[in-house]
Amino acid sequence: MCPEFQVHTTMRDLSPFQAGHFDVCVIGAGVYGAACAHSLAAAGLKTAVIDKGDFCSATSANSLKILHGGLRYLQHGNLVRMRETIRARREFMRFAPHLSKALACAIPTFGSGLRSPLAARCATLLNNAIGSDRNLGIAGDLALPPGRTISRESFLQQFPGTTVPGLSGGLVWYDTLAGNTERLVLEYLWAARDLGALPCNYLRAERILTQNGRVEGVLVTDVPSGQPFAINASWVVNAAGPWFDELLEASGIPPVPTRWTKAVNIVVRRELNPDCAVGIESNEEYSDQDAVLKRNKRFYFFVPWRGGTLIGTSYKEWRGSREDLLPTRADTEEIVREVQAIHPSWGLEPKDVSFAHAGLLPMSGIDASGAVQLAKHSLIVDHGKTGGPQGLLSLRSIKYTTAPVEADKVTAIILRDTGRRPARQPAPAQGQGRVPAELAPLLHSRYGSRAPRVAGHLAAADSDTWWLSREPPLLRAELRYFIQEEMALHLTDVLFRRTGLGSLRCPPAGLLTTLAEAMAAELGWDGARQQLEIEQVMRRFAMLPQEN
Repeated sequence: MCPEFQVHTTMRDLSPFQAGHFDVCVIGAGVYGAACAHSLAAAGLKTAVIDKGDFCSATSANSLKILHGGLRYLQHGNLVRMRETIRARREFMRFAPHLSKALACAIPTFGSGLRSPLAARCATLLNNAIGSDRNLGIAGDLALPPGRTISRESFLQQFPGTTVPGLSGGLVWYDTLAGNTERLVLEYLWAARDLGALPCNYLRAERILTQNGRVEGVLVTDVPSGQPFAINASWVVNAAGPWFDELLEASGIPPVPTRWTKAVNIVVRRELNPDCAVGIESNEEYSDQDAVLKRNKRFYFFVPWRGGTLIGTSYKEWRGSREDLLPTRADTEEIVREVQAIHPSWGLEPKDVSFAHAGLLPMSGIDASGAVQLAKHSLIVDHGKTGGPQGLLSLRSIKYTTAPVEADKVTAIILRDTGRRPARQPAPAQGQGRVPAELAPLLHSRYGSRAPRVAGHLAAADSDTWWLSREPPLLRAELRYFIQEEMALHLTDVLFRRTGLGSLRCPPAGLLTTLAEAMAAELGWDGARQQLEIEQVMRRFAMLPQEN
């Protein structure tokens, strides 16, 4: 190991969970659970955060990667929600600038109503004014320009072949593209750990423990070993995503009635526009029942991402097992057919789909046309105020972007109830040590201020031995870092959450074998286990046509 680097080995360790007492135990380590853990730890509360699977392995891993500023909320007349979203987007950009970049977004204008050029100019003026502080504390290269309207010619130059009847131009605004939303969640978890929180994956919450009307902790099972034990905590935050109501039922606590919709996005290996996302109305009849200003169609968005395009989102009510949720071939083909109908000149075919992901979101109902109506607001339930146990909060989340705002609300409730004042913890300094100059651009773009910690796992000064893979680039040090400091236990953890190498297309067989063998050397897998790990990766691509 390079002598100038100090390695902080934080292998997954259950003993602190078994022996200690926590102020708060957060159940669920998606973006909301991770943001809660960070907010609570920053306020000086001793915090545990657990997940029954890997970190950010469920709904938080399914998004179009846009951290939006709430332009869509103008049609609801909800300026409070819009301001919260602008604040949350700004916090994400400050927190992880290496994972953020400004992204132009556009929708076509047409007709004389809500989609007219006049309406677009009004929306632009309002959006610019309401978000006038959108760049407060943001580095210049990440700053979001003001929105604007563009001509018909300019719109067609950027998106040739667009067939919108009566096209008159476009509305352009700027949001933030998070290149790797899974790593963004991990950044929150590791920042919380730096502040004293204890995160752990593959630790399943069985039920919430109560006595005399008060929360006492959580009964959990360590998934790898099957070992059950109790985590003692004065408060529990139930941020278990689609499982939050099931956990309440298992604990004998009245659940919060919730219907769920399956949301699906696809990745295609083609670019529509490498520099600008676009929303085009689908043929699906849809009317947002909560909007002040109604529109009759649902948008499909095309988002440039890593040399391909993310397209979504489709919604269908879900009544099946939450454990079995995966996108199907029927899901991907439905989106392809919709794209063929609304943008036929692009010539998208099923064989162009390289990946798909799905998640469950709360829905409020189904309208007269059969379209899903999404729930519009996150919900924080203080069960002690609704006849349940004191010390239990349930968080039903909606949008990835608003996680930091909702997390601060959770922290404020706990501090207010306990009478404690926030004891803000100074964030530990990152970036101590040296990153070899030839690796600096790669490591800083992936890990920001944590790049030196990754470089600390370089085993030799000879650069020829650094690489597990030259294309795509992956260092042996990165894999050791994932296992020793980020608790990666499975090949899927590395490919889908730690690196994103499996999130654009199916990795080559040779790369899968190389990674499985390298993980086997670290974790003691035999040949059968390596094959099983590869099969689990391939299961995620079962929705693709055979030629893919």
